[in-house]
Amino acid sequence: MSHFQSVPDTGDDLDNESVEVLRARLNDMKRLMSERTAQIQQNPATTEQIWSTKRQTATGIIDGNFLSVAFGGALLVIVSVSVYAFYNLYHAILKKFPSHHEEL
Repeated sequence: MSHFQSVPDTGDDLDNESVEVLRARLNDMKRLMSERTAQIQQNPATTEQIWSTKRQTATGIIDGNFLSVAFGGALLVIVSVSVYAFYNLYHAILKKFPSHHEEL
């Protein structure tokens, strides 16, 4: 006989798993999380390590500043086109319905 523990099928049908299997998985996850928490408490990362990992992950060209500029430019275009449209609409209405001044 093999000394490996049989692992249930982890397919999409989780309803067929027994409560004991689910409890065993939950206990394993709790144990792993407690081990990881204990490891982090014994060897905490310094501020320099945290900032260096953040700098390494944000090496792409699309970052917060780029997105701010892009969305700011889009907002500027939308506002300017809206002002231009309302200006033309105002003048078209004035042309269609001119006001008659008879006081002269």
